[in-house]
Amino acid sequence: MSLPFHPLCLALPDMSSEAFKALVEDVRRNGQLRDIVLHEGMILDGRHRYRACLECGTEPRMVEFSGGDPIAFVISENVARRHLSESQRAMVAAHLASLEKGQTLRSANLPISPVTQPQAAEMLGVSERTVRKAQDVRKSGTPTLVTKVEAGDITVSEAAKIASLGPKSQDRIVQIEDKRERQYELTRALNISQGRKHHSPRTDFIEPVKQSAWLVTFMARLESLIQCAADAGIEPSTLLHRLLAEADWKDPRFAERYGRAAPWMIALGELPDTVDVQRRSA
Repeated sequence: MSLPFHPLCLALPDMSSEAFKALVEDVRRNGQLRDIVLHEGMILDGRHRYRACLECGTEPRMVEFSGGDPIAFVISENVARRHLSESQRAMVAAHLASLEKGQTLRSANLPISPVTQPQAAEMLGVSERTVRKAQDVRKSGTPTLVTKVEAGDITVSEAAKIASLGPKSQDRIVQIEDKRERQYELTRALNISQGRKHHSPRTDFIEPVKQSAWLVTFMARLESLIQCAADAGIEPSTLLHRLLAEADWKDPRFAERYGRAAPWMIALGELPDTVDVQRRSA
């Protein structure tokens, strides 16, 4: 009889099929190198090792969990070792924060308290905002969409937008592998879902156009930079003050990096006025 998996173990995403095949082959050649950890009669860590052993016909080697914090143990053993992306970590945090009291199978000897959203965000090294998006994906996303995010194929930010659509639209869009094409279809679907399907292009509905590849990448990186500032609690109105007050302008390395960035920052600063002029003349 196979052993069940602990809810904390299931907070981590499944291995890709390729990675699992490689693990099976490694166990077949070299045996089980890391112990499988049990807690409450369930597998707390090592479910893929366990499955690989069963597939190879190898007797799994197991030990009982002897630490004081099962949640911290699971995170420590898996997050860094598996190189999970920010979106994948956010999905783990959302899973932990969604476990209601009792779902973590508390025992008389080792009570496991529910994890709050801020605690989960801190433990996984992501922002609360990103965890909220991940919770939206878990709540409204189809299984296919959730699996794509957990596998690292789609970011939480993109998935949260997709999750606002109906199930059929979600599954159709997530099957589009090309990111630019997927973004195009997502924008189109969002326009339609918001009731703008029959509006003239001369009013509020603008048919999305395919942007140049460099521009799509540039805007994505710029949005990441803006998100980094927002996560640090920096607003546009306070950015200049924070830079002047907190940067070590005597640091040669910082001065060199700033010197490379300055021309681009100046160009971006001129962009709003230039765009306004073009709009007024259009």
